[in-house]
Amino acid sequence: MPAWKHLINDKAAADRSLLLRYFPVFAQLGFDVPVGLADLEVCSLGEGARLVPVGPVSGVRISVCDETSAMATGTYKDLDACLTVAMARANGIQRLVLSSGGNLGYALARYASRIGLEVFVFQPATTLYKLDGASYGDSHVRLITVDLPERSVKALAQAFADHYTILCAPSLQWRLAASAVRAMFIVEHAVGRQMKIDYLAQTMCAGFGPVGIYECFAALTANQLMPPFAVPRFLGFQQDANCPMVRAWRDGSRDIRPQHIDAHPEKYLEPGLYNTDPGESYTRLFELMNDFGGDLESLSDRDYEHYAPQVVELLDRAGIELTRLDHGELIEKTGVLTGVGILKAIDTGRIRCGESVLFLLTGGRRMRTANSRPVEPFVEVDRSRSIDEWVVEIGERCGLVAPDRHEPIAHVTVPGVVSDKLG
Repeated sequence: MPAWKHLINDKAAADRSLLLRYFPVFAQLGFDVPVGLADLEVCSLGEGARLVPVGPVSGVRISVCDETSAMATGTYKDLDACLTVAMARANGIQRLVLSSGGNLGYALARYASRIGLEVFVFQPATTLYKLDGASYGDSHVRLITVDLPERSVKALAQAFADHYTILCAPSLQWRLAASAVRAMFIVEHAVGRQMKIDYLAQTMCAGFGPVGIYECFAALTANQLMPPFAVPRFLGFQQDANCPMVRAWRDGSRDIRPQHIDAHPEKYLEPGLYNTDPGESYTRLFELMNDFGGDLESLSDRDYEHYAPQVVELLDRAGIELTRLDHGELIEKTGVLTGVGILKAIDTGRIRCGESVLFLLTGGRRMRTANSRPVEPFVEVDRSRSIDEWVVEIGERCGLVAPDRHEPIAHVTVPGVVSDKLG
């Protein structure tokens, strides 16, 4: 029996929910998240994955880790959303604030609605096209679109959370835990089946996913549950128009510095990849890549135009049909960008004939609801007011009252975060 077998809950299938199947990993490998299996079971909507061999291409064996087809909202962010909502339920938290590029907010809206959790989602106006208004029909879910730069979206969400003493989630620790189960899926379905994987490839925004995966690999090797040589090297991709991690990596820097930040939102291939300074997660990724190997590369518009049709065809042969908008545009390009990066790496010799790569398809297929409709934001933020003024305005529209700072506030302690316990 494999040494890591005790980290698997055999009562849950991987194509149903990675969180339920690999729940034991949280306690056994030190991912300190305060949630029980029962809370996850109540909150789960389907967070599954599957492994599909699709290669070879030019002698390179390619397998797709499909993290879209069996996810409730079509992206691996369902793992973050389910875990976040389950922890809120387990700890008596009744309100959450979230800043999102689009997919995590969409997922959290669906999962929060399942248990009546009140959430305030702040996201850029540029990614509204990805959303289905039917998922924002719950009166407990308020979508605030922000027509401001990325940092202002996050600053407004944090200011709102602070002013009304609401937990701003998910924390970095929660996000890393959510991706630890992705690592366990890879261990069980690839390493455990003697499938050789030289590279693990994913397109990144903030990099929480790869960090969570490789921190789980590190914990497995440290506990002698997995040999270090079985850990694949990491290939990470970012779009040219916003690639601070790639710039820092090329400079050999373990930290993102001002000269590495040079975003051009008007040129984004995928507007959801909008994080301009993922400092803490990049530093963690830098250290992990020094341990396990790999490389970071940026992708241009020309790369996308050249390789994207081949990627779509490759996925189609694997039975993965990506969702398109009415005018034919892909609803989610992040996963396709990973395929673009892989094919480019093969053509340039970065991945060589005889090697193998696991393509993490993090999104692309979204099931539309029967009553699908355009989303209508609860509040639309623009440049007409300051952040402080918008905080008050949004709170008034939501019927919130800021707590009396002279009165004692009850707190609930959640690992990585101390928040006010509301309700």
